[in-house]
Amino acid sequence: MKEINNWTEKVIKGFLVLLLAGILVLCFYQVVTRFVFVSLALAWTEEVARLLYVWACFFGAAVLIRQKRIIRVDVVSNALSVSLARILELIVLLSMLAFSLVLVVKGFEFTQSIAQDRLTLLGYPRNWFWLPIPMSSVFSSMYILEQVIDYLRDWFTTSPIHDGIGSDL
Repeated sequence: MKEINNWTEKVIKGFLVLLLAGILVLCFYQVVTRFVFVSLALAWTEEVARLLYVWACFFGAAVLIRQKRIIRVDVVSNALSVSLARILELIVLLSMLAFSLVLVVKGFEFTQSIAQDRLTLLGYPRNWFWLPIPMSSVFSSMYILEQVIDYLRDWFTTSPIHDGIGSDL
């Protein structure tokens, strides 16, 4: 599973570079044509830049989940004993996995339900704005499942005294 996740993370990072480059080019074009070359302005560039931004946000979140760099509030876990902190961490991971799987299922259902709606300027299906939610959630689910497996493996092989999670208050 790690090899697959390593590969998908690299592909997503490359995809994010392309998305961010597209956003940069389109926004630069908008600024230049708004103030210098007014006659060359294209109205659709703002809509495409927004679409690329939405995709970048959701796929970037999946990469952050893989890298364990999402925002954490650890006030409660720091106040618990090491054993309780480990249990809480497992509960959090399983909750994240459940939520991510719900986003996959319900996200695909929703994107199918709005497939007939069209974007104003481009005329493309509106579900292109919603499609990154279930798609990135597939990768988030894979990454969280990897973390759960690693966590359970470490749980049974590591002493709770030396694992660095929580404190012995």
